[in-house]
Amino acid sequence: MAQQHGRKRTGSGGKAGVSKKERVGSSRPAGNAGGYSSRPSSNSKPRQPRVHNSYGKVTHGKSVERGVLTSLLGLGESSSSSNSAPAGTGSIFSLSGIFSLLKQNKTARIIAIILGVLLVYWLISGGHCGSFSLQDTMSGTSSITDSLGIANESTSNDHDADLSVSNEARGKYTTFPDENAKVTIMVYMCGTDLESKYGMATADLKEMIAADIGPNVNVIVETGGTQKWNNSTVSNSKNQIYKVTSNGMQLLENLDKKSMVEPGTLSEFIGYCKKNYKADRYGLIFWDHGGGSVSGYGYDQYYSGSMTLDEINTALKDGGCKFDFIGFDACLMATLETALVCEQYADYLIASEETEPGVGWYYTNWLTALSEDSSMSTVELGKHIIDDFVETCAKKTPRDKTTLSIIDLAEVKGTVPESFNAFAASTSELISNNNYKQISDARSQTREFASNINQVDLIDLANRIGTDESKDFARTLAACVKYNRTSSNITNANGISIFFPYGSGSSVNSAIKTYDKIGLDDTYSECIKEFASVTASGQIANGGGGDLIGSLLGSLTGGSSSSSSGGTLMDLVGLLGGGSSSSGGSNSDLLGTVLGLFLGNKSSKELTGIDVGQDEEWFNADRVMEYQDYIQNNYVDPDHIVIAENAEGVSVVDLTVEEWDLIQTIELNVFYDDGEGFLDLGRDSIYSRYGDEDTADDDMKGDLIVDYDGMWVAIDGQIVSYYLISKEFDETNDGDYFYTGYVPAMLNGEQIQIIVTFDSNLDGGRIAGYRPVYDDPTAPVAKTVAEFTPGDRIDFICDYYTYDMAFDDSYYIGNGIIYDGTPLEVSDMEIDLAGSRVLYSYCLTDIYGNEMWTAQVEYTE
Repeated sequence: MAQQHGRKRTGSGGKAGVSKKERVGSSRPAGNAGGYSSRPSSNSKPRQPRVHNSYGKVTHGKSVERGVLTSLLGLGESSSSSNSAPAGTGSIFSLSGIFSLLKQNKTARIIAIILGVLLVYWLISGGHCGSFSLQDTMSGTSSITDSLGIANESTSNDHDADLSVSNEARGKYTTFPDENAKVTIMVYMCGTDLESKYGMATADLKEMIAADIGPNVNVIVETGGTQKWNNSTVSNSKNQIYKVTSNGMQLLENLDKKSMVEPGTLSEFIGYCKKNYKADRYGLIFWDHGGGSVSGYGYDQYYSGSMTLDEINTALKDGGCKFDFIGFDACLMATLETALVCEQYADYLIASEETEPGVGWYYTNWLTALSEDSSMSTVELGKHIIDDFVETCAKKTPRDKTTLSIIDLAEVKGTVPESFNAFAASTSELISNNNYKQISDARSQTREFASNINQVDLIDLANRIGTDESKDFARTLAACVKYNRTSSNITNANGISIFFPYGSGSSVNSAIKTYDKIGLDDTYSECIKEFASVTASGQIANGGGGDLIGSLLGSLTGGSSSSSSGGTLMDLVGLLGGGSSSSGGSNSDLLGTVLGLFLGNKSSKELTGIDVGQDEEWFNADRVMEYQDYIQNNYVDPDHIVIAENAEGVSVVDLTVEEWDLIQTIELNVFYDDGEGFLDLGRDSIYSRYGDEDTADDDMKGDLIVDYDGMWVAIDGQIVSYYLISKEFDETNDGDYFYTGYVPAMLNGEQIQIIVTFDSNLDGGRIAGYRPVYDDPTAPVAKTVAEFTPGDRIDFICDYYTYDMAFDDSYYIGNGIIYDGTPLEVSDMEIDLAGSRVLYSYCLTDIYGNEMWTAQVEYTE
């Protein structure tokens, strides 16, 4: 019996067909194994391909990401005004909205009666009724939130914070009295589409108002960056500065509309707060999308770009304030690079390694706790923030991965630089001494965050590399993380990450330029340049990666059972202008020829995707030639990816033990041939290999068994296109796993990715929510996994390829679903052939990131 790898099949089974319908009208494939969509650029909108009449009238549902209040009272609905903040359509922020809501909504009437009783009681007991104002309105919504039991959820857990401080740490910038310290919290709130589409900034403002904010604590918020606010207080036509109190929001300043991703806007806000709200301790919170080491912070719906780390450095420097802590209520900002920038201006960093669920930080409890003890230690305050965040996300978005940590920046300054440089230097030495595979294997197994941004947990990476220097560095870094907490479905997230390229060198230039601007020591830059150069060398030798469509074409034309990749070395020599080569030459000679021709060929980028010109400053041409012997000895020839029968009559891919050792991942790829072309059903990690106990034949051990059960992911009984994003394995409990993938779809006419999870402890998959897809797939990642609401129309889509290897379009498949609130069922079902063909292939990825496909095999029942 062969060993099955990957997740187990789930659900009740059954059989379902695949039905291609109308075109979506898409310019690029909806399916991409790269995973989550990135944040939008300045002018991009969620993709809205044309919707055909046969799919019914499109109605837009509202997000219920922020919990009970939004779904009960319709606070997500609003409209924009050119001269003022949007007035909520059906919102409780307008009297007409109240009457309309009470007339139509039984739940609202019940809540109104309860509130009326409470109001009478309050007046009888000596309260007073203030005048109606925007501030009162915001305050009132927070009271409703409170009464529904959303606010003031208690935090209790057995997690301990590290209150120790290394004697090598620099002195703290901020010192404050043991009691009654004056505190100013600055919240830089760029609302973006998180607010305009989902009302998440409004929800967080309500959480702040719901806190019992004491006289020693000032909460000052600058708002901007969104085309629509889901309340009637904040304006979308200008930037504004508010003071948030338990009684509501007090408008302090009306400003011109300014870019929230410009350093000057942030520095002016910091200066304003420091001048007008002097304090013993200052906190600064960045609220928006985040993109980590390379992309930085923020997306403004009116202005282009993001605020990169060097620009954040400029803003903090010009702001002229030393902070007790800097926090990022944004994705992916708990990086060493962020820490090294913020260290110059703050004592602590509070941020997330992973993408944040849209609910973000929960503000009520920690602001109340800070007001009760404004001199509490910063680590204890950070623990409050982290515990509330993780526990609130566990309740509201239980299938999302959550991380949040507090890092002692004073300790980073005193202990990390020397250890970090030693780690980087020793890693570079390993690579130059022909141990690239050791680093590549460590990198491939390291906890990675988001998708395709090359950001990994630094402590996990250092421990996996395993040198004395890297393990010492991991210990030093771990000591700087004073408190770190994650959801139960993520492992090896230790509180601080870093950019480390793998597979693609597309962001290496940007990273190195950022490092230069923020003054990062060159030792680490040289390390990642060395690693990326060897990676590129391996990709050049392979021909620049695989060719999936080529393998499909082979299945049509009766091609051989060999693999499809970028081309053999002989082919590549010809493509690069080397003329014909004798087949009698050694592979080592051919590798040298290929590398040499590549470095002098202007068409190299078109052939391999790697540009060795001025745009790729990290690419070390001299080092590439030096690596040819190493690559020759650590190289999987694509021509060896051949399907053949073994001695037992089983179809296998038979590689040597040494070759299998160079393969890091295997994925199953399935296509549906409808007689005119191919529907791409996606990729999943399900396959079988011979284990030690399966055969006594050493030559067969490890071989990939080419066999497919004809089953694929289905939602509510319909086969869908599914792409694996990530795999989690519980290293303490063998066999436990947590898989995350996505299904391309249309929601009310807008393209989305439905996030699907598979947990080994549950039968069937689960839908975690959905993410929007943007026209411009660039850097900072959306802090949003929204949930479907009743009335939403969901249509599944799938990429379609013609027989001449061209992407044709994405097409609707199956029947549309009108969501009624019942959870959608995720299972595995057998594909009904119904006179068509199902083809499958395996994608093997090696230590250089090369993807090599086996030949396509036709599935037969």
